Amino acid sequence: MAFLERIKEDFTKRYGGGKAAAAPANSLSKEFGPKLKEHMQYCIDHPEEISKIAKVKAQVSEVKGVMMENIEKVLDRGERIELLVDRTENLRSQAQDFRQQGTQMRRKMWLQNMKVKLIVLGILVALILIIVL
Repeated sequence: MAFLERIKEDFTKRYGGGKAAAAPANSLSKEFGPKLKEHMQYCIDHPEEISKIAKVKAQVSEVKGVMMENIEKVLDRGERIELLVDRTENLRSQAQDFRQQGTQMRRKMWLQNMKVKLIVLGILVALILIIVL
């Protein structure tokens, strides 16, 4: 694979930008043939370097996959955090409403209790006045 990539890279450097497409058939064979031979000889003479390149590319590909997973996890986490913030705000609002309603209910019950006490006190005072007079 590294051999083909080296050839492709060299060919693109030399004949990129439409030169290869505009050239007549087999006209680049004489020019690029010796280069092709050089690349082949290099790959034969340095197999350890070619395998190192393949290993590095595999590692880069693996790291790239892990990073893509991590990015997806971060995005999912961000969405969950936003959802949690929304729920927290909603809960805070509901708690405040509950507190206000509780205070209103307490005042209402105190007032009702006070009215009952005043009515009982009034009845007692009236009974005492009737008995005394």
